[in-house]
Amino acid sequence: MICGICETQESKYKCPKCSIAYCSIACYKSPDHSHENITTTTPTTTTKPELKIPNVQEHDKFGRILQDIEIRYFLKEPSLQIHLLTIIKILNDPSFTQKNLTIEQKQDVANLKINDLRTGGVEENKLVEEFIQRVLYLIYTTQD
Repeated sequence: MICGICETQESKYKCPKCSIAYCSIACYKSPDHSHENITTTTPTTTTKPELKIPNVQEHDKFGRILQDIEIRYFLKEPSLQIHLLTIIKILNDPSFTQKNLTIEQKQDVANLKINDLRTGGVEENKLVEEFIQRVLYLIYTTQD
């Protein structure tokens, strides 16, 4: 399916609000993609409640990341879940790495794995790169 915004690239994602297919965060954030004409209605059927993060301050960077709609969308992707689980196992599961590694060495191994998954890495993965770019954007920008 072709991206519904730039109409040149293969789409990889679907907007949770308007269901338009898009290929990247650049297209998602493009001025051509807006939700001005979408009216929100309250559903009459019972739906599964959304995950709520209790007592999260607006300025809390981690809370902001966890509440971000794009991050939540990325985290639903099975391939990203597998990559994140691998990184978690590198850091926490002694059977996943050499048993005599220090915490710093495990962090180095995890960083190497992340670098391999990023643009230019041997396991380059666009979804991982877009996820990381979104996290960095949320960490280093102020909330409007």
